[in-house]
Amino acid sequence: MILDLNTLRELPARLVIKEDASQLKLLADGVTTIGEARVELNIMQGDHIFFCTGMAVCDVDIECVRCLEQYRTTLEGEIDFSIHEVSDDRNVNLDELPENELIVPAGTTEVDITAPVCEALVLTLPLKPICKEECRGLCPICGLNRNKSQCECKVEETDSRWDGLRDLQK
Repeated sequence: MILDLNTLRELPARLVIKEDASQLKLLADGVTTIGEARVELNIMQGDHIFFCTGMAVCDVDIECVRCLEQYRTTLEGEIDFSIHEVSDDRNVNLDELPENELIVPAGTTEVDITAPVCEALVLTLPLKPICKEECRGLCPICGLNRNKSQCECKVEETDSRWDGLRDLQK
């Protein structure tokens, strides 16, 4: 996702960037980006620094942890990063810079903001994605999706702490 600094005529500025979501690599298992990703940025400028805040929005197909079916949801993540223009890369100590700062040579007109956008979206992924609250999941015996049909398997739920007493009954 490219931020064109030439489009910023007056600062502070509000900018909307849209791009095919398949260009984003979210690096998360079971997640596929769908449609168009949208980034809304508020940009202010300091001394050779652009401060960018806003929202990243993207639709994804994600796998339910209960029934293993894909479902669609929208990720909305807050973006907060800065773009630091430097005239000489050798004078920059990368260890002293904040993680959310992008370094570009002075006079750069286009900046790749894919990394902060992906980071904002990945941070909004649910830890245990569930397609719907009433999802019944898979049968632990035959593996049938209980949301689609009912199986005849009998699941006995026992507490292993009582096994010693059950042995006494036998």
